[in-house]
Amino acid sequence: MPQDGKWNLKLVRAREALAKLPRVPGSDDEVDWGEVEVAHLDTGATRHSVFGPWTGDDSPVLEPARGLNLQETGQPPFDPMTYRGYPGHGTRTQSVLCADLPGEFTGVAPGLPTIPYRVTNSVVIASRKTQKKVGAAIRHAVDVANCEIVSISLGHIMPGLLRNPMGAAIDHAYENGVIVIAAGGQGVDRVTYPGKFFRAVGCGGVRPDREVWWRYAKPDSDGTGTDQTQFIDVWGPADEIRRANSRLVNGEVVDGEVKEGDGTSYATVHVAAAAGMWLAFHGDDTLAAAYPEPWQRIEAFRKLLKDTGQAIAGDYQPSNGTGILDIAAILDAGLPAAGGLRKETRTAEGQRM
Repeated sequence: MPQDGKWNLKLVRAREALAKLPRVPGSDDEVDWGEVEVAHLDTGATRHSVFGPWTGDDSPVLEPARGLNLQETGQPPFDPMTYRGYPGHGTRTQSVLCADLPGEFTGVAPGLPTIPYRVTNSVVIASRKTQKKVGAAIRHAVDVANCEIVSISLGHIMPGLLRNPMGAAIDHAYENGVIVIAAGGQGVDRVTYPGKFFRAVGCGGVRPDREVWWRYAKPDSDGTGTDQTQFIDVWGPADEIRRANSRLVNGEVVDGEVKEGDGTSYATVHVAAAAGMWLAFHGDDTLAAAYPEPWQRIEAFRKLLKDTGQAIAGDYQPSNGTGILDIAAILDAGLPAAGGLRKETRTAEGQRM
């Protein structure tokens, strides 16, 4: 096990990248995130101290009032922790994304404004009802909350995707220039949706030794079978990730012990943090001038992920040349020329691979 619990931050060079971001004038080194906001779709949030200090529903980091609760309609997107499934998953993943409690626990992008959405009790998007909730949350994040990034630490195999509301929502986000970042999944040999949709940014995972954490299927020796690595755009830390936690004590949600977790859910929030840093580093005016078509922002970010990726160790190598996330390198690389970007024309409708 890594000695200091920060191997993931060192691997993706998160702190070097953070030092490059603009600061709020007159502040004590406070990052100026500008207009950047991340919508995080999960089991919701809890009033954990790593996001505080809290005043009712308000936090300097999380903005629950601007999100949605599609489980307990009409309520803020707080995780009640009273169900069977994955209670607290949203708190754990969001802590890695944006927690900002100096001296105690900080995420990859401390203080990055994040809007929580409660769409499920599970990390598996198994039912069509849940797919509809994820789709509705994506559309709300794009059209109502005006987020620049949507982070989804959930997934499912989901055969039969015709008229899928989740895929259609990702296509909508793509056409509006919103970067959707989603987990590649584990436990099966295939990449999971929504990370598998062509217009989403799919995230695989790596271990501290820089080897792939979960191996997806590749074609057989005779060339048959689908190469699942084609759906992974970048590989992020996914094992022994230090994260905050909440627990239920006598019916009350309280802070839990900081422990380690694993899964591509954590790789996903590393990449969402990288997207937030990239947008804040360049600023909206610069990006608008560089990319007149909304989809170009997404393809520019995707290209940078591939071009700056660090080498993966071991005998399992993705066939599409993708590598490990390097946030500082993304910021140093400059902006890809709009003329060299290709629009992803493969929509979600009918995707069955």
